[in-house]
Amino acid sequence: MQQAQETPLGLVLPGGGARAAYQAGVLKAVAGIAPAGPLPFTVVSGQSAGAINAASLACRAGDFRKAANHMVTAWSRLSVSDVIRVDAASLAISALRWTALAATGGWLGANPRSLLDNAPLADLLAREIDFDGIVAAIAQGKLTALAINTSSYSSASGHAVSFFAGLDKRDEWQRERRCGVNRAIGPEHIMASTALPFLFPAQNIEGHYYGDGALRLSAPLSPAIRLGARRLLVVAVRDPEVNTPEEPAGTDYPRLGELVGHMLDIVFNDHLDSDIERLERINATLAIMSGQQAARTGLNPLEVLVVRPSTDLRSIAGRHAQRLPWTLKTLLRGIGGWGGDWRLPSYLNFDAAYCRELIELGYRDAMNRADDIRHLLRS
Repeated sequence: MQQAQETPLGLVLPGGGARAAYQAGVLKAVAGIAPAGPLPFTVVSGQSAGAINAASLACRAGDFRKAANHMVTAWSRLSVSDVIRVDAASLAISALRWTALAATGGWLGANPRSLLDNAPLADLLAREIDFDGIVAAIAQGKLTALAINTSSYSSASGHAVSFFAGLDKRDEWQRERRCGVNRAIGPEHIMASTALPFLFPAQNIEGHYYGDGALRLSAPLSPAIRLGARRLLVVAVRDPEVNTPEEPAGTDYPRLGELVGHMLDIVFNDHLDSDIERLERINATLAIMSGQQAARTGLNPLEVLVVRPSTDLRSIAGRHAQRLPWTLKTLLRGIGGWGGDWRLPSYLNFDAAYCRELIELGYRDAMNRADDIRHLLRS
């Protein structure tokens, strides 16, 4: 049984497509720093690709090091075809459907649901995640709660929905455009959390459609906090500052692929950075208030440690771009997502060599923060 803690520790794993391999490297380092045994995190919250990592940890919560090593092995063996269909026939059919939609206004049939088919991801989840193991980990007290964050496409009440296992219905919450719903976590919740609009199809859960959790969740730290965490380890997938030279005047209009890359950057990273900044500002404000004044606010200071890439992951993606299947390279060239700053391929290249380099970077970055990690774990 996990010992009760006065200040429960939560783990937040945001999305990032293939960039989430970086989280595996960080967690391998944290597992080596932490005492041997179960997860030191009472709450784990994930969205998009981070939801896959969160569920992988949760179902193996009894042995943190074993769970982290399993995650590293899975990412190290990954291929693009394990996540999306990249054969010529599948991509050609998809392209023809979208062309017919544009040309006929949808008269030739139902609108296509996505540009890419991520059916192989469902098979990968079935192999890698023991959903009964999540139930067992919570029942045995090795984990208090697992949250998988999604975005509702309901026309009546579209909002961020955090499906969480553990605790009970009394712990559900409803805030402005955000809610927490107590459910047993299944593959449909992970598939929904990873369903990027336009790229991957939305998922039907209990009669409603849900997509990627990064879209609507403007406060990515909130589910872990709502579920009781008072200390947070956050594993981000973008370096803190990208120092790129100013673009010369007269640059070309951005291509579709470049716009999609920027969209992914925004939904996966900007919300997280803003939420961390907001938390730090609240902490600073509470620190200068008297105890009585702070009590009136109803707020509590939260300790947060953020581990981020020390290197721009786009540069790593550029070195591995040629390893993408030729069909996907052709598609990226067609929509203007090839070359440039390699932003879009940095999210879509699930090739093992690229993932391994991200894992190694994550491990190094976490070990460079080893003292901070030890302090967080001891708090």
